[in-house]
Amino acid sequence: MLKNVLLFVVVLTLSACASSPYPLGMTQEQWQKLSADERKSMLLKQQEYNEQQRLERIKTQGKQRELELALELKEKERLNKLYQSPGRGNVVMLNLLSGSYHYKKKAYQIEPKSILIARGEVKEIRLSMRNSKGNRSSERIFVKYNHQGTGLHIYLNSPSSYNHDHITVLRDGNWDCGSKSRHNYAFNKYESFRNLKVFIKDKNSKCRRPNYR
Repeated sequence: MLKNVLLFVVVLTLSACASSPYPLGMTQEQWQKLSADERKSMLLKQQEYNEQQRLERIKTQGKQRELELALELKEKERLNKLYQSPGRGNVVMLNLLSGSYHYKKKAYQIEPKSILIARGEVKEIRLSMRNSKGNRSSERIFVKYNHQGTGLHIYLNSPSSYNHDHITVLRDGNWDCGSKSRHNYAFNKYESFRNLKVFIKDKNSKCRRPNYR
């Protein structure tokens, strides 16, 4: 009898384990029909099942982590190659020269910041700021240089396919010699950058300004 009960429960109700208060997804009616020994056996089966599921999760997580590490290593190798050969737009210098960050009614002057960033890279940086009273603060931002090498994007939150709130500075043909621009952008009704002065230049580029006669 016990063998038949186990087979019936495992085959027909195993998928309901998580939602049932009884072992192996049994209903209250099925549970109540079992003897004390049968109940012990069913509880043991549930424990075995839980352990199998735990081991499977560990195995899956391990494989996932291995894949993540392999992708991280591949990305590091890609970036290292770009930094070693920074020409042709592979690496650019971004200078945040001045501007202000506004949060609700508070305003902070942004202190100059300079970074190098490679094509396809996203960097998290900290902006140092000071208000009119001399109080210091900082704000985390993200800078992304797209894979095509056509533009930089400045985010307040981590870039994602759902995050479209960012300042974009497109390649304008002057990055060889350096390009300046100013930006005003409201990320939401509370936070904004005002008069953000940006300078971008291709690293190690040989500036060729046009000849005028």
